[in-house]
Amino acid sequence: MQTVRLKVAFAGVIGGLSGLWLLSLAPDAWQQGFWETRATLVYGCGVLALGLMSVGVILAARPVWFETPLGGLDKFYRLHRWLGISALGFALVHWLLREGPSWITELGLVALPPKPAHPQEDAALGFDLFRDLKHPAAEVGEWALYALVVLVAIALWKRFPYKYFFWTHRLMPLVYLALVFHAFILIDKSYWTKPLGPVLACLLIAGTVAAVIALFRRIGSSRKASGTIATLSLYDDNQMLEVGVRLETAWRGHEAGQFAFVDFDDAEAAHPFTISSSWQNDGLLMFSIKGLGDYTRSLAGSLHVGQGVVVEGPYGRFNFEDDSGRQIWIGGGVGVTPFIARLKQLVGGGQSNPVDLFYATDTPDPGFVAPIAQLARQSGIAFHVVDGSQGDRLTLEKLAALVPEWKQADVWFCGPSGFGDAMRRAMMAQGLPASRFHQESFEMR
Repeated sequence: MQTVRLKVAFAGVIGGLSGLWLLSLAPDAWQQGFWETRATLVYGCGVLALGLMSVGVILAARPVWFETPLGGLDKFYRLHRWLGISALGFALVHWLLREGPSWITELGLVALPPKPAHPQEDAALGFDLFRDLKHPAAEVGEWALYALVVLVAIALWKRFPYKYFFWTHRLMPLVYLALVFHAFILIDKSYWTKPLGPVLACLLIAGTVAAVIALFRRIGSSRKASGTIATLSLYDDNQMLEVGVRLETAWRGHEAGQFAFVDFDDAEAAHPFTISSSWQNDGLLMFSIKGLGDYTRSLAGSLHVGQGVVVEGPYGRFNFEDDSGRQIWIGGGVGVTPFIARLKQLVGGGQSNPVDLFYATDTPDPGFVAPIAQLARQSGIAFHVVDGSQGDRLTLEKLAALVPEWKQADVWFCGPSGFGDAMRRAMMAQGLPASRFHQESFEMR
């Protein structure tokens, strides 16, 4: 359901901008000669690229009012990625349409019609912003495009270390502002009075504000709280580090299943981690961190009690709210974390609706699993450990044998994306509506 919502939003942005651009064209726009049609397409691809990039930059500023309609911050970061890739595609077509005819002519591949003569401009006295900055704006736009290609490639190259990706991505607001300057100077003035003009102007203004917020590192500033590490517990078999943070400044509270960006004051960028504790108004947050990459593996040896921490959040809409009354929770590896938080929230309050929790792991540490099992018993929830180290795998067949009425349930999944996608496809093939499979999308690049 969340993916459908994102696809609708993505199609709506592209379709809306494209429709406004078409409405802004002259009635005979497609009946002109080669060069006039090419100019129309150059403008169209350019404004679409900048419009899409503007929406992407706005989303990167983490506006929380988009979380509910888009299904959470983790979801609209996926939309941010789609918009960035699409913006780059339109920008490249814009550039190729601009430069391509010259290359074709120079190579003698096709004989193009002669360019129409430009109307002679009257000599102007003094400085004219749009005339005198026309060529610098064109140069800035071209170099900004080259930078955009490199930065998007780095963002999509998953093997590129997150630490360096984060620092290179901080250049993106500068690239965006350069493209805003390029467009403002070069867009035909008549565009601003047509249907596309007011919408594009609003996007550019909002995008510029978001870019400035990012440049001055003010993203999420109103949602940050500082504190210190209060406890550290390492579960070797699970490669899981449990970090307790004692907050010393105000925290707005959180729901089970939400996450936060955590900065351990260690020269690394803030990383997103699911909060594994329920909020008790006691200033304590717990994070269960799996050693999956170089950075997270290093934390067990680098963190110490008393170390400063800055937490930004909470974010996410993985909130266990549905209408079915029957739930199945599936946690793959560290993906069990939001379910631990939910169990802690339910302890003492009981659980009136039936729930089955499946924890699929290749390294079940008894010291980590036992507290989960105890919380499940106290909450009246059926708990199943699927031990991959013994060759066991959680398949739909295995799940259905344990929960025969699974088609009447809502499924909440957090774990490896491949595992979740396979389970979702299998369940949907057997008749589960897409709207009843809720999947955390924890990819921030």
